[in-house]
Amino acid sequence: MRLFIAVNFPEEIKRTLGAFIRSLSQIPSDLKWVREENLHLTVQFLGNVPEEQVPAVSMALQKSVTGIAPFRLVLKGAGAFPSVERPRVLWVGIGGETAPLLILQRQVQREMGFMGFEPEKRKFSPHLTLARARSPYGFIDVMEKAREDTGKAFGTVRIDSIELMLSDLQAKGPSYFVLSRAPLS
Repeated sequence: MRLFIAVNFPEEIKRTLGAFIRSLSQIPSDLKWVREENLHLTVQFLGNVPEEQVPAVSMALQKSVTGIAPFRLVLKGAGAFPSVERPRVLWVGIGGETAPLLILQRQVQREMGFMGFEPEKRKFSPHLTLARARSPYGFIDVMEKAREDTGKAFGTVRIDSIELMLSDLQAKGPSYFVLSRAPLS
């Protein structure tokens, strides 16, 4: 089972971001856009995990939220990884109460590390992926339009849980399913 741990967002935020994606996708480019229903904030990618390990991963996820109260995040701005000149990912930024999010990510990584999952080698940089660049074609035009439209925030979200997600890869793209939820207290 291909698993990851994520913060999911309410449908209203996904609809707002979906409209933003639809407006950007009108610009000719070589971007693979994330489907609206798949928008999420990845906390840790676990990779292929045997099905019999899922209950233990869910228990570790419950432990990882200990001591973390709900917090608010603001979705705003747009950018590119690693850069606009060499784009691989177009993203929306995460602001607001990011300190609890960073603590949550560290605790998730620690608990998953105890289970043998490798931590991410790159520094955690909270963002929502909107698209992946297959080539640089059209990216600068998309980025200019994105920056014009992101002067305002896309919304503020109260984060009160984190989820263990299944990624089911299909020809039309991945579908994501919540396997378990760990509420923040």
